Amino acid sequence: QTCAIENATGTITNADVTDIVITCTTQSYTIGGTITGLAGSGLRLRANEAGRYRATASGPFQFPTAVPSGTSYTVEVEEQPRRPSQTCTVTNATGVVADANVTNIEVTCTASRFTIGGRVHGLQGSGLTLLNNDGDELAIASDGVFTFGASLESGAAYEVSVATQPSNPLQICSVAHASGTVGDGNVTNVRVDCAAQTFPISGTVSGLLGSGLVLRNNNGDPVEVDSDGGFTFPREIASGANYNVTVHRQPSNPTQACTVSNGSGTVTTAAISNVSVSCTTSSFAVGGRVSGLAGTGLVIANGVEQLPVSGDGPFTFATALPSGTAYGVTIATQPSDPEQVCTISNGSGTIGASNITNIQIACTTVQYTIGGTISGLAGQG
Repeated sequence: QTCAIENATGTITNADVTDIVITCTTQSYTIGGTITGLAGSGLRLRANEAGRYRATASGPFQFPTAVPSGTSYTVEVEEQPRRPSQTCTVTNATGVVADANVTNIEVTCTASRFTIGGRVHGLQGSGLTLLNNDGDELAIASDGVFTFGASLESGAAYEVSVATQPSNPLQICSVAHASGTVGDGNVTNVRVDCAAQTFPISGTVSGLLGSGLVLRNNNGDPVEVDSDGGFTFPREIASGANYNVTVHRQPSNPTQACTVSNGSGTVTTAAISNVSVSCTTSSFAVGGRVSGLAGTGLVIANGVEQLPVSGDGPFTFATALPSGTAYGVTIATQPSDPEQVCTISNGSGTIGASNITNIQIACTTVQYTIGGTISGLAGQG
């Protein structure tokens, strides 16, 4: 305390001296210290009656209100700094004001650390590896939440990328919300979306003469092929998925039968291009029916091929003809004993998509009259 005296001097006369006044007041002192490491904004300290202090930078600080000597004090952090987020701690935080300003309070601020993470969606393959800032790798085994092992200080930049894409099946994973600056909490909004990589299914057609050939893959995705050469299905197939190429509609004009080789399997890590479709023209028999045949030796012909016919009933030439081929059946030799004349109806045309069975051969026996000459006749009756 500081004490002051009034009426402190004088001369004693004939009475007691009683007007000397001593007035004592308690001395007040400030409370403060030093702040180190402050990078964020918003740090506010509190010290009982000494008030509050809002810090803007590292360096010496002092609470605004001086407090009397003998006052107990406790200094604490009322608000931690942000942008970047920091944690500030106080040493020499408590004590009693003596006979001097308090200057030994130390406030030390260090950057808060937070983790980087998010969620993976659609992962089917194996081997996915994520990378943060070219140093922190993280293997991902399945869909769900992930968090990198190394935390980062608030204010630090982060950038998440795919280091290794998954395989079996092969997938392509992309990262959303991949980069930014660490703020006042853990980063949890990184999103990794994985989708199977797709590949085209294609091949080659050979021997195609007709029109209307339609191929399908997996009972869908039709593609019409008009000529020999390459074909590709419109829809690509994901790695790990099956493919199955079939003939949905065979060609016509001429009618053909097309077969598929290397048509099925599982897509792995490359396009499928070895599907082979071979088309051959279908052949059909030429025939019909004979009626009225009584003689022997009937021979019919289709081009250079001849066919002896021995009796009524159906007939068929031995050589089948490809669809689209013209045919013309004729009588090579008429029957005899008895002599007959055979005629043909529906005898010519073009082979279509089925056997020819409507040729009709009708045979009739040749009719002759019987007569002669009479001579020397004189009577009547």
